[in-house]
Amino acid sequence: MTDFADELGPGYLNLVVRRVAQRIGASGDAYFRHKGAASAAASTAVLTYIARHDGASIADIAAALGYTHQAVAKAVQAMEDAKLVRSIASERDLRKRVVSLTREGKREAAELDLMAETAAAVFRDVFEEIGVDLFKALRDFERATDRAPLLGRLLELDASPRSRRGKAGH
Repeated sequence: MTDFADELGPGYLNLVVRRVAQRIGASGDAYFRHKGAASAAASTAVLTYIARHDGASIADIAAALGYTHQAVAKAVQAMEDAKLVRSIASERDLRKRVVSLTREGKREAAELDLMAETAAAVFRDVFEEIGVDLFKALRDFERATDRAPLLGRLLELDASPRSRRGKAGH
């Protein structure tokens, strides 16, 4: 039986990317549980960012990762509950909360770095198997769509004579 994504084709790239992301997340969560990590896979980028940028604000973390402020605040709260981070009001701007790792958070971050190395090795094996460095390809795709966003490309193609010819033939 063919996968419906193959029938739909590249116009439904978001479907395939979402499914791949869900597989990576589910496997990551299971691996983290197996290793005894306190963090969920979805929060690891937040914890790692804090480890590398001590005292970053929730807004800075959200901007750097492309997450919503609310998603980062929720992750930080869960990590505070787990005693991995602490947040305090910024001395320069009392409206901002800055986040730092606790001793336990530093240990967790070091463990996450080791698990990320293992994940990178697995991904490199898969990339070799399929003949595509998917990380590089997706980063290139991301940069290309930063330069010329998809909406603009869609609207431009929609307005092109080639596109109008296609509509007239239907």
